[in-house]
Amino acid sequence: MRHLIESFQSHIGERGCHFYDSENCNFLGWTEVFQFVDLFPNLESTDEFADKLTESLANYNPDDQFLAVQQNGDSISVELYSQLQ
Repeated sequence: MRHLIESFQSHIGERGCHFYDSENCNFLGWTEVFQFVDLFPNLESTDEFADKLTESLANYNPDDQFLAVQQNGDSISVELYSQLQ
């Protein structure tokens, strides 16, 4: 998880999402996340994920919270982390 923490530290105050797995983490800013979501096929399962991701992206505080999407095998989760003060 060190790669995720380092990404958090590099992007404090930036609205976007950290996409990570067990080895890598890539940060996509607001515009890039929406471009990524537009690539999804029009399926109910992807619409659900896209809705959850975009709602989370629009409603968190980038000064002390971090939005992340984790892929673990076939499972994908949207996660919101908060920085301890």
